[in-house]
Order: sequence, then structure tokens, then C-alpha cells
Amino acid sequence: MAKATAEACPRLLLQLLLLLLCFASPELVVHGQPDSLGFISIDCGIADGTSYSDESVRGLRYVSDVGFVDASAGVNGRIAPSYSDRDLAMRYLNVRYFPGARVRSCYTLAGLSLEGRYLVRGTFYYGNYDSLNRLPTFDLHLGVNRWATVNFNAADDTVILEAVVVSPADFLQVCLVDIGQGTPFISGLDLRPLKAGMYPEATVSQSLFLLSHHRLGARFRSNRYHFSPAYRVFRYPFDPYDRIWQSYGDVASWTNITTAESVNVSNSGFNAPSAVLQSAATPVNGTQLDFSWSTDPSINNDDRSTSYLLLLYFAELQRLPSKALRKFDILVASWSGSRSYSPKYLFPEVVERMVVQGSGQLTVSLVATPDATLPPIVNAFEVYSVRQMTELATGNEDAKAMMAIRTTYRLTKNWMGDPCAPKAFAWDGLNCSYSSSGPASITALNLSASLLTGAVDPSFGDLKSLQYLDLSNNSLSGSIPDFLVQMPALTFLDLSSNKLNGSVPSALLQKHQNGSLVLSSSNTNSKEVTFMKIVKKFLYDLMVKVQGNLKGSNNNYLNP
Repeated sequence: MAKATAEACPRLLLQLLLLLLCFASPELVVHGQPDSLGFISIDCGIADGTSYSDESVRGLRYVSDVGFVDASAGVNGRIAPSYSDRDLAMRYLNVRYFPGARVRSCYTLAGLSLEGRYLVRGTFYYGNYDSLNRLPTFDLHLGVNRWATVNFNAADDTVILEAVVVSPADFLQVCLVDIGQGTPFISGLDLRPLKAGMYPEATVSQSLFLLSHHRLGARFRSNRYHFSPAYRVFRYPFDPYDRIWQSYGDVASWTNITTAESVNVSNSGFNAPSAVLQSAATPVNGTQLDFSWSTDPSINNDDRSTSYLLLLYFAELQRLPSKALRKFDILVASWSGSRSYSPKYLFPEVVERMVVQGSGQLTVSLVATPDATLPPIVNAFEVYSVRQMTELATGNEDAKAMMAIRTTYRLTKNWMGDPCAPKAFAWDGLNCSYSSSGPASITALNLSASLLTGAVDPSFGDLKSLQYLDLSNNSLSGSIPDFLVQMPALTFLDLSSNKLNGSVPSALLQKHQNGSLVLSSSNTNSKEVTFMKIVKKFLYDLMVKVQGNLKGSNNNYLNP
């Protein structure tokens, strides 16, 4: 008992130290957690323990990705010197890349609000970091659902992908997936909290993906535009949510209207920043303003049924004479849109429209009404792809328990991202039960001969659907914990060939004696150990067969 207490003391001291750090100065950035603004700003590939203030966004602090990347996967790299002198932000100078046989490599962004609304942004700049001069292509997943395919037009192409999501748990995962066309890598990863009323089309089961179609005159492929002639890009602090607004670029038939007056955004549901709305585009000579966008195959596999969310921002910037009238119709493809619309002076409004389109281009037309004396204007716009998040993840408690077990024992294997989903990426050593209407659950866990040391972690007890647990042939120490008795579904437990001491809890022995639990521990006699070796695989294979017939299951189990 004294030995067990002594072994527990360092663990308790470490927990107390981490707790103190969490309540330290609000300027402290804890790895894996948001900062005092609720932001997570990661420069992927800089050294562990380093961080810096990015003056291009008024001192937002970017930190190393160590502590965010699952299972410490990946290798740090730096872009080639010939690509580093192009007025790049610091986060584009480094990358983390994921070579080898790993199919999926993931980042976990923790400390979030359950069903909180967030902007998630991944940035990618190849810059010939690997000296191969071969542009890679790979997939990006948001949790267990595909987000986009990342591809490049040139080595100095900057790819920025943004999504608006509602977090189904208190963490989010962003994963890079190798599709056999080059090594996945990432330059930066950002998370920004949004107000509850923003982008209401985003739900737990539906996300918004900012279109990433390239157009001439635009610096980036992200389709969120403003019409200011003075600034090319607006971010934080102009936008308190750090959305990236870029200039639409010059159009010969358009001109700009600007004002130095502030646009009142206090009651704007989408909170477009005042700096973005202080400029607008209008036709030079004419009564109609047209712009269009194309389908984005990197985000959508099936253009024919893709839904798009178009957000148009309007605010009148000129104090109009009494006889002047700016009024126009807003037409989107076959949708008649808003008729006879007049922007309000220095007061923004957003007109939104969900559009279902096939492949090709979709055009927006702003057409002055017959009685209008002034041409139409537009201040800004965004275009999102709307997608159902159809793949179901592992239940939150099971997923958090497995992540805690991975961290405690520093396990790598293929333990990245969601433990059970998608099925093709399920973690080795697990058996998962899948439902068509609910989250996956973990029913079996084999960590035999996995070099485990220390105590049996309490997180095992959070796996409420676990039936089969094999922790044999490790170096686990301390006493056999009582929480194993409270695991309601557990029918098989192997703790043999460890360094556990003390007696088996009486309630656990009682379950073993009444036949509700097959148990092997260091205190089990040699005949029972031999029997366990015979029965172990039989019981597991029987469970897999039954579950497979009833529900469908994934068997990534390592055979005992």
C-alpha cells in the first residue's frame, strides 16, 4: 500500500502543476488549448516550445504544433530559400509533413465549447520544402468527414481552406489523409470562436466550407471578397473573428465608392467588419453589375447536387440627395431574389440565398430598377459549400477516454483522429460497434505487449460499452483498481504478466466466480492462465461474429 501511494505522488504533483498553469496569466498559451481570446493559432513545423507574435495580425501569438498533433506524428520542414522572400507571413516558412505509411495524421483542438460555433482554417504553402519539386495532392478531413482535396497550381501557390462548424464535442480534429499522390503537409492551423447567431446554416450535422475557387486578380483561392482599393487583405483586428477578406481585384467596367465614416455593424447578424464595408463596387457606366463563381471540385465530389450559401453584404456609403434613388433587383441564376432593394445609409444588411446548382458557373446580377437614378452596389460577399456531415464519429466519452489512454502511455500505432471512424482508419487494437443512427462505441481493446508502464489508467473505466480488455504482458504496476468492477459491459479482463501488486478487489473476484467475468491477473494460478490463452481468442472471435451479424463492426483487433 505504501509503495502504491509513493508511486501515485509524482502523478498527483504533476496534475496539480498543470492545474496551476491553467489558472495562470491569461496571456499564457497552453498547448492544445485556446488562448485568452479563445483563439488557437498554430505555426506547424516550428520547434517545440517556441512561439511568436505575428505583427501582421496585431500580435496574435502563434505557437508550435507540439501538443496538438496526435501521437507526435510528423517531421518539421522548412521551405526552400528561393521561395522564402515573397512577402510571406512567418507561418508559411515552415511545414510539418507526414511521411511513411501513415494514412491519416491528425490535429486535436481541445478546450472547446460543446456545440460551440467555430471558424477553422488550414493553410498550405509547398515552397519545395522537400527539394523534390513535385506538387503533392492529399485530402483534408474535418473530424471524420471529408473537407477538401488540397492541391497546388505551383510551388508558390498559397492554399487557404476555411470552414464554419458546430463542434459536436469539446474538441475538434483536423486530419490530413494520404491518397497516394505525395506526402501530406500543413503550414498553419487556426481556430476562431464565432457568436452563436452567426452562420445559422451551420449545425452539428451540417458544415459550411468556404469556396476555394481561384480567380484572376485575387491573391488567394478563398472566396470571401471586399471591394476596397486601399487594402488587399483584412484580418484581425479589423475582423474580430479573424476571417480573411481579400480584394476582389480590378474589373474594368467597375469603380469603387468609399467612405471614411464608420459603418454601424453593432446589429449585423453576420458581423462583417466596418473596414470591409466602407468600400463598395458599382458599374462605371450602366445599370447592372454581374459577378460569378464556379463549382469547386476540391471541395465537392458531386457538383450536380451541391448546395451553396451566398452571402451578399450591402451598405449605402453616400448620403443621397432627396431626389436620388439607389434601388435594384438581386438575381441569382433562376432565383428572382430580392426585388427593389435599397441599401441603408451606413447600416449593413446581408442578403443570403441557398442555391443548388449543377456544374459550371453561377452568376449573380444586380440590376437597377426602372425608377432608380443610381446604379447598384455591393460591399462584400462570401460563398460557401453546404454539406451534410454524414459520417458518425465515436461517442464523445469513448473518444476522450481513448485519447487519454494514448497520452498516458505515449502510444503511437495508428492512433490518430477518431478511434472508430471512418472504418478504414479505425485504431489498431480496437473493435467498434457501429449504429446507423448514433455514434460508434468501443467494445474491445487489446493492448497486450504494448510496453505499458505505470498504473492502470482510470480512463479505461470510462469505456462503458467495453466487453473485452486485454492488458497482459506489459509492465503495469500498483494495485488492481476498483473502477474495473464498475465497468457494466466488461466480460473479459486479462491483467496477467504485469507488475501489479496487492489483492484482486473482492467484487471483481465475485464476478469471476459467478461466471459473469473471465479474469486473469498476476495472482491467477497457472492452470487458469493456460485456460485463458485457450479461451481468449475464442471469446473475442465469437463476440466479433455476433456483433458483425447484428450491427456491423470493424475488427482492427490485434490477435492475441
